[in-house]
Amino acid sequence: MVIARLLLLATLALAGIWSVAEPLLLSQVRPRVQADRVGPQPAWGRLGLALSGVTLPMQAGQLNLPALDLWVTPTAPLTVRADLPAAAFLDGPAGRRQVGMEDAAAAVTLSPLGRVRQADASFAALSLDGGPLSGRGSVTALAVADDRIAGHPYQVQIAFPDLRLPQVSSAQGGLRLWLDRQPGVATEAPPAVLGVLTEGLEIGTGASSLRVVGMLGKGSDGRAQGRVALYTSDAAAMLDAAIEAGLMSSNARLLARAMLNRIGGMEFAEGGAGQPAMPPAPEGQLRIPVEMRDGRMYLGTLEIGPAPRWPAF
Repeated sequence: MVIARLLLLATLALAGIWSVAEPLLLSQVRPRVQADRVGPQPAWGRLGLALSGVTLPMQAGQLNLPALDLWVTPTAPLTVRADLPAAAFLDGPAGRRQVGMEDAAAAVTLSPLGRVRQADASFAALSLDGGPLSGRGSVTALAVADDRIAGHPYQVQIAFPDLRLPQVSSAQGGLRLWLDRQPGVATEAPPAVLGVLTEGLEIGTGASSLRVVGMLGKGSDGRAQGRVALYTSDAAAMLDAAIEAGLMSSNARLLARAMLNRIGGMEFAEGGAGQPAMPPAPEGQLRIPVEMRDGRMYLGTLEIGPAPRWPAF
């Protein structure tokens, strides 16, 4: 009987807190969110927001969502869940692009101070302007401790086994990203990526595959710096893809092609503290050592031009 009364009192207290929290949440969010409408969640057992006409700032422009549902539950008050609309619109330098998202959902777990500790997103399919980009996929991110690059590190796991891109059919593996600020509920601008590390990102390219190992960061000159090992059974196709993506100058194509086997046996220059292990390539593959330092880019010991500028993610 005593336990039953305690449970009843706890339930009534939670209901009272819930009824007060919802209008307080609405009053705090309305002036801070760019949206046509901000209302409460209609579903029972959810504390959250039902928004329409939402505009979110991003590094590549502005993302416009026709609708967005955000909520928490009593059993997980620090995990914000989201149902995303079937289509969104990205306004950027290239104009307006329509992003299709089938069965897309996301969840973000916050620390008591409102900083992102973990984030998860999944979808059944993605498209761009009506053209397919990907089948089912998922992304997870978890805050970790790592001081090899200045910033706020997150371990990201991606699983895109069914990409529909011109030169990429899949991408799966882990990435560590360093952000210039820790994202959270009070973050006014989206964070920028300062560095990236992978111990084995697998990229399918149709007939062959590419494994990427290495660590890169943004140098003081705004260009990439660090080193990457590319493991592939088709080095010539990988080279062509890098040139088409703008990572290498087309002037280096003939020289690099002629020296691919030699480059595949080259070692990195001395240094590279904190880099992941980059062992020799297994049988049937080449390991292409790529290094960027002092604003220049090298294949092994061969200088091939300027290092690429660090992208605005």
